[in-house]
Amino acid sequence: MANLEGALVAARGVTKHYGGITALDDVSLEVLPAEIHALVGENGAGKSTLVKIMTGAETADAGDVLISGEEVGALTPEKARHHGVGAVYQEPSLVPTLTVLENMFLGREQRLVPGVLERKGMKREAREALDRVGAHIRLGREVSALSVAERQLVEIARALVFKARVLIFDEPSAILSGPELDRVFGVIEELRASGLGILYISHRLAEIFRLTDRATVLKDGRVVANRDVEGLTTDELIRLMVGRDIGARPARKPPRERVVLEARELELRPDAEPVSFELRAGEVLGVAGLVGSGRSRLASALGGIHPVKSGTVLRDGRPVRLRSPRDAVGAGIVVIPEDRKREGLILAHSVRENVGLASLRELSRAGVVRTADERRLAQEATHRFGVRPPRTDIPARTLSGGNQQKVVLSKWLVRRPPPEVAVLDEPTRGVDVGAKFDIYRLIDELVDGGAGVLLISSELPEVIAMSDRILVMSEGRIAGSLEPHEFSEERILRLAVLGARTEDGNE
Repeated sequence: MANLEGALVAARGVTKHYGGITALDDVSLEVLPAEIHALVGENGAGKSTLVKIMTGAETADAGDVLISGEEVGALTPEKARHHGVGAVYQEPSLVPTLTVLENMFLGREQRLVPGVLERKGMKREAREALDRVGAHIRLGREVSALSVAERQLVEIARALVFKARVLIFDEPSAILSGPELDRVFGVIEELRASGLGILYISHRLAEIFRLTDRATVLKDGRVVANRDVEGLTTDELIRLMVGRDIGARPARKPPRERVVLEARELELRPDAEPVSFELRAGEVLGVAGLVGSGRSRLASALGGIHPVKSGTVLRDGRPVRLRSPRDAVGAGIVVIPEDRKREGLILAHSVRENVGLASLRELSRAGVVRTADERRLAQEATHRFGVRPPRTDIPARTLSGGNQQKVVLSKWLVRRPPPEVAVLDEPTRGVDVGAKFDIYRLIDELVDGGAGVLLISSELPEVIAMSDRILVMSEGRIAGSLEPHEFSEERILRLAVLGARTEDGNE
């Protein structure tokens, strides 16, 4: 372990319990100047808990947090910011009813005199910070009107205006892609070059190897390794995180001829060409594109969440009307949404109740849910997906983000019978590498059983590895359809950015 006196921020012997669960057990970690230090581990390993303690949002049961080598006593968020420790969390914490400018300076407004804001200076600093992350957003715009990706960019920019000496990034790239993601990486590297210390948390291992200098690995709340990233291999890092070899996925059978889902002339946006495609039984049809390209709008249309004004959807060759999620489920179409907190879970309800929501008809008799059957289904789901902790009686809000995602997936994918069409919108967002492979295997099981899967993902390696064909969306329309021999990240990005092929058939 490095010299604590040279660290900008350090945790020393930190332990934290929640009831009978040990979230952190004697954890030590330090972030040095001009260093990007990775914190990695499976969902529920304790990463977010450690971040909350280091930023004053939670209090440790034992151990200390040192800033610039000195003990600072009981931390609060305000005290942490005062000492130069800032954080960007994976779930944006902006106030929706306030403007971008108001959010960026919330709690640290600049004043000319008491009662009079120094708006000119605040606007200048806010604009500079937003420009650094490539966010061309009006300062007077209300946050509720922003997309999820725009909110994340504002969150990062807000951390920059605090002029922190240490920045903690908790999954900053989870909802970004393409040029936005490259710009964020550029900002992080610029911050390191200027002498800041950065603690970087991500489940995307490619980012760990691209950005970071050292890695601390947590497993079950304990530090199992602290290694220089240089010389560390992907397989070694995965073994440290999950405690086992992942192994290769078996080859899938080729898709069948039967078309299980067909979209004809769906109007996703009034200013864009209608969308048409076919999905065959046993096929994974990938959908790629930049944020705002229309991918999630397509998912919500197929799920009856936001019905389209024109166009036709056919299931097994028969037209279906998708005016509500009930219509979609009745037609054998399951949509797993991107936003798990708002659309996928009832956070105050237990894991058992959330898992049972998608199977109420099968679990009920005379309108009364059979609790024992609901519990058995939830236990199957938590075991199959490795939800941590493996308890079905605790509220969903107490789980880590990745474990919440596992519950969202499990409630639909353990249904009997399994869905014939599954639309998965960012199914591995915020999920650790071990759980990702579990989800990939489950997708393989679905298609081997004859289901068709529409896989929407911002992770191009994931789309390429999992798909039999890939649709690339741009500005609400399909810019191109790629066969396996055409798959490449460069080709997908060119279609996503330029929106069309050239006349000779190349992007």
